Amino acid sequence: MSKLFIENTENITVSAVVVTYNRLDLLKQSIAALQNQHSASLKHIIIVNGASTDGTKDWVLAEEKKDTKIIFVDLPKNVGGAGGFNQGVRAFIQQTNDDFVWLMDDDSLVTDDALDRLLEVWQLDPTAGMAASHDIWKDGTWANMNMAAPLFSDKIKVYYGDAPFVRIKHSTFVSTIISRMAVLKVGLPQKEYFIWGDDIEYTQRVTHFFPGFFVRNSIVVHASGKNPLPGDISGEKVKARLPRYLNEFRNRLCTSKRRHSLPKYIKTLGHNAYDFVKVLLTPGVKFRFAKLGIIIKGTWNGFFFNPPIEYGDPEYEYRAEVMEKIWK
Repeated sequence: MSKLFIENTENITVSAVVVTYNRLDLLKQSIAALQNQHSASLKHIIIVNGASTDGTKDWVLAEEKKDTKIIFVDLPKNVGGAGGFNQGVRAFIQQTNDDFVWLMDDDSLVTDDALDRLLEVWQLDPTAGMAASHDIWKDGTWANMNMAAPLFSDKIKVYYGDAPFVRIKHSTFVSTIISRMAVLKVGLPQKEYFIWGDDIEYTQRVTHFFPGFFVRNSIVVHASGKNPLPGDISGEKVKARLPRYLNEFRNRLCTSKRRHSLPKYIKTLGHNAYDFVKVLLTPGVKFRFAKLGIIIKGTWNGFFFNPPIEYGDPEYEYRAEVMEKIWK
């Protein structure tokens, strides 16, 4: 059984989990960045492929023969980012004995000392459950969708402060590292979210029990095509992306339920209502009526959406019943 906290950071081991779907060029860059890490702690690179059709499988199989660190999880279908991280963290628990799991998308390009800087958190606080990198976009500005949320709602400390470590309440899966003990305690990422919000819900689950930190000097480039604000349905201009927002509005409510606070749940409903009014009244909004329908349907679905939490280790399955009561 894992200890509740890390007593010695000198000999710790880490598995990186990279979830990919039809972005082979970016995946190659992401894996190369991991392979160039200065840290000797990185022992495994778990690549989760969501049934890509762009040659990803063949490339990973070839890479696996060259790099013994690689563990390949090849899924029979695309289960979204949430399903991919669920399977990746499951593989971390079941196929390795590493102390930490380091989570990232295939467009996360870690700098060569990013892992070393993250692991400094456990020298600061051995009871910590997770740490999140400083995510920037390709032009060096903040990655807008990936800013870690400070514990005390003071974004200034993250955006403009100079403190090397800031306590946070949640972060995204663009370079967040989580201790094995935290994973065993809180379970796996929620695969039913499919896409969007699964990282917020999961890291919030972790910080409910363990301290979490933003690490300013752990730099990671989020090489996404654009740098939009999170959940900005009114500004969305790509019609093919609209179905994703059904998950956004549904998942928001489930995550909010698990904050154990009626005022915060009401605030989330207000956020959905604000988005509705913004789409309705803002001049020039593309696909206006489709977006209004998505907000209504996604919110309605969210009232009834509260899937069970899964666990990756049979030793900890007994926690499921207790945890479900806590998070409902």
